[in-house]
Amino acid sequence: MPGKSFFSSIAACFRGQGQDDRVSASNPQIPKAIASLEDFGKPQVIALPTAKLPILERRHQFPYRISGTTLGEKQTTQQYEPNELIRSIRDNVVGEGQMFHGPFGDRRITYADYVASGRSLGFIEDYIRQQVLPLYANTHSEVSYTGRAMCQLREEARHIIHESVGGSPDDVVIALGSGSTAAINRMVQVLGLTSDKPLPPDRRPVVFIGPYEHHSNDLPWRESIAEVIRIPSDKDGHIDQAHLAEQLVRYSARPLRVGSFSAASNVTGILSDTDGITALLHQHGALAFWDYAAAAPYVNINMNPDRGCASGLRNKDAVFISPHKFIGGPGTPGLLVVKRSLLQNRVPSVPGGGTVSFVTPDRHRYLTDAVHREEGGTPAIVEMVRAGLVFQLKDKVGAATIERREQAFVKTAINHWRQHPRIQILGSHDAARLSVVSFLVKDGRGQTLHQNFVVALLNDLFGIQARGGCSCAGPYGHDLLNIGLEQSRTITDAIAAGYEGVKPGWVRLNFNYFISKAVFTFMLDAVDFIADHASAFLGQYKFDIMSGVWTHVDADASPILALGSIVYSNRGIVVDESCPTASEKVLPKHLVEARQLAMQAGPARPRLVQWPQEVESIRWFPIS
Repeated sequence: MPGKSFFSSIAACFRGQGQDDRVSASNPQIPKAIASLEDFGKPQVIALPTAKLPILERRHQFPYRISGTTLGEKQTTQQYEPNELIRSIRDNVVGEGQMFHGPFGDRRITYADYVASGRSLGFIEDYIRQQVLPLYANTHSEVSYTGRAMCQLREEARHIIHESVGGSPDDVVIALGSGSTAAINRMVQVLGLTSDKPLPPDRRPVVFIGPYEHHSNDLPWRESIAEVIRIPSDKDGHIDQAHLAEQLVRYSARPLRVGSFSAASNVTGILSDTDGITALLHQHGALAFWDYAAAAPYVNINMNPDRGCASGLRNKDAVFISPHKFIGGPGTPGLLVVKRSLLQNRVPSVPGGGTVSFVTPDRHRYLTDAVHREEGGTPAIVEMVRAGLVFQLKDKVGAATIERREQAFVKTAINHWRQHPRIQILGSHDAARLSVVSFLVKDGRGQTLHQNFVVALLNDLFGIQARGGCSCAGPYGHDLLNIGLEQSRTITDAIAAGYEGVKPGWVRLNFNYFISKAVFTFMLDAVDFIADHASAFLGQYKFDIMSGVWTHVDADASPILALGSIVYSNRGIVVDESCPTASEKVLPKHLVEARQLAMQAGPARPRLVQWPQEVESIRWFPIS
């Protein structure tokens, strides 16, 4: 039977875990080497009474060098030239130059939907395949060589992200789900806003959201116990700060007030005044949360612009990030970067393995370290390493370089398309914005073409991958398209009856910073062509009123990829490596062929309407 000293050491462990879990130089039990964020994640050789250390330091400081896997090794000399690195990014996009066979022949894929999701990068996937996966193990296996390797890499990736967003010792980075949606929902849970118990109206928390929120920064708050107040846009399309100030005063007696705004619209790209609004919220005692899902890959994120200032008015309380939208980002987790002081919940939002320090048959004790308490179960290990890599790459290119290149693209595009009488660009043309453009296309009669018809033509004629719809920003769509409440209810009823095709929307595409001038010019010309000639192709497409999808009459209906068609041999999966590719030199040919097809197209025949009259009465787009 173990002696008394064994049980004493266990008790000491519990006492140690009850201490403040911050990495703080003011705690005399934590050596400077660990307390310094500059050294966090680096190999340490320190002899200390482990039981007296907070749980974060005990579990994730590793005095071991794992050969060949360090993400954050400081380079003594710069080993890249920025423009060459950008060219390498373009060349390493997985699928770059790939062709597909469509109804009008072979087309080169031009991806312009990075606002929805990024694409994988060959050199990042090579690093993961060659350096990370050979050492993969569960990070809860802390003593084995592979377990230590993954712990080290994962925490180093966390540190890279922490540094990239301007984090302070008071900020933590938590990996959750697959995007901002998971991060926002976790914030709702952490704040205790999911109770089923009704509150008196004057005791309900208040959450202020902006005019152009993604549904992910709207619906979780609506489903909480909070009262949601939508702040409109001002005359320039930005969040109306004067109106926000009025509402902050109006609801000043509420026990909790939160501002949760998008750093940029995922529809128009309009950028928010994050510093000014954060300061305004703090002046009125409200918390400041920012959804960086659309903006994070392209702008600088600074959690603490007032680092070192006594007031700290512009320091953000939480930001929500979707790294999958970064170039190289598919297969990354969502990120919540939040002030430690907000993580006061003793019981984790998702209890499970990895959230507890000790469990007995009748008792259990959760970790005091908020980060790992909120990352229940086996965490996203490779995913977090990949997230660290994409943030590292963004910082190597530089946010200033990204913004400069993208601004040149988007300003040129807007100035060009705004001159076309059939193209209507949504949102302010002059406001600072991301390099994203949403627009409508009208036919020669002035009718707005269905967004998915335009997207189908961009795909089939030019290989351009765009998006049609409301971009998960329904309330903003009502503003942009001037949809009143009565019209909205009529559309809602039709959609509820299954007629998704009547849903209004727009076409959205973006110009990522690393695309070439040839691709940029090709995209401009392609949209011009659609505006001039789209109507000529109406007769060649069939429209499904139930789904809203337009399909060429000769389109191949078989699946593009099918797991069920995989063939196995003695060596594993037989991979078809015959995917054709082409250089950018083929793009002008696509334009020439499109013009020839437009000239050959006959007049569209009147199409027999096959849906109820009440649905036909609200159809706003031509079908022939």
